[in-house]
Amino acid sequence: MSSPRLMVFFARVGDLVMLTPLLRHLAADGGVELLARPWARHLLGEQAWLNAVHTLEKPNVPGWQDTLFQGRARHHLGATLAGRGFREILIFTGERPVVKNWIQAWRGQAPLIELPFLDGGSRHMVDVYRRAAAAAGYDSPDFPAAPHLEVPPPRLISARDRLATVGARVIAVQAGSSLTHRWIRRQPNLKGLSADQWGRWLARLMHANQADAAVLLGSRQERREAQAIIAATPADRRAQVHDWTGAIGLADLPAVLAASRATLSVDTGPGHIAAAVGSPLIGIFGPTDPAVFAPRGTGRMELLVGSAPCQFCHQTPRWKTCRANICLNNLPDARLDAAWQDLNRQPHHGGTKARSDQGITAENKRDASMPAKPA
Repeated sequence: MSSPRLMVFFARVGDLVMLTPLLRHLAADGGVELLARPWARHLLGEQAWLNAVHTLEKPNVPGWQDTLFQGRARHHLGATLAGRGFREILIFTGERPVVKNWIQAWRGQAPLIELPFLDGGSRHMVDVYRRAAAAAGYDSPDFPAAPHLEVPPPRLISARDRLATVGARVIAVQAGSSLTHRWIRRQPNLKGLSADQWGRWLARLMHANQADAAVLLGSRQERREAQAIIAATPADRRAQVHDWTGAIGLADLPAVLAASRATLSVDTGPGHIAAAVGSPLIGIFGPTDPAVFAPRGTGRMELLVGSAPCQFCHQTPRWKTCRANICLNNLPDARLDAAWQDLNRQPHHGGTKARSDQGITAENKRDASMPAKPA
């Protein structure tokens, strides 16, 4: 049996989910191990196709800071990886020099292969990763088309039991993103709807007998957003909206999403997880471009795309100064309801389309001058 490859990837949750087609492709050709941030072990550690997950807390800390805070841990990990006998070590060209230099110090005879990050400006990230693999000679006709995460049966059973405590048909809601789960440098929830929009929408769904309850997911730091949504929910439905922020870890999140009636998510990692486990999904996009970042999966999916003259502002100067969030906060309730109706009209293995306030697709609205980077 040939030695496995090592894939080095220190990006965020959504990016890692979008990388899984490449990881599965490498796994089918002699096996693959992953070197990533610690949360990757919780998300992918139980995937049968992945040989092992190695983790490093702060991969980009340079010089004396690295030596002071984690020099021993990094040295120990390097020694462990050096003994694995990797066939190859794969890394994207955009990775920091401090990471590449550290790998060079312990890789021994294993070739270090850099995958070129060919984003093309408006290409979806799954396709970016596949193009990078193809440029390095790793493509093939059986390359997986979309991310897919396997949910271990015990976790799925546990998730169903947990959801049953609040209702038989539960909608999972991911209202915040990385902008809202920081303690420091906390920013407005530019990717999300307002609390009033969420509260009214969830109440209408339950009033129309589309769900028995909703659970608000996210980190502990996103409890402020969850409490605001609950407060904005009409009083007669407020008891059916539950704050689960900080209560569902990343290891259990795929199962909770798979067991839910549907998932409503802004453009963030849990939305990609929901698509990868087949949860019926409404993905909400305002400042970020779904042509680049939309979740992919085999389940039913509807994209709810906001509208504003300044769209898409992600990674432009406007993104750093925006506080009005008009691309999403001006969406009328009828548009939210129409997205839900369209999601439920789709066949079980339906495709994905984009709904915007003006009825035009994200691809038609994209400003081609905006560079695309991982969200």
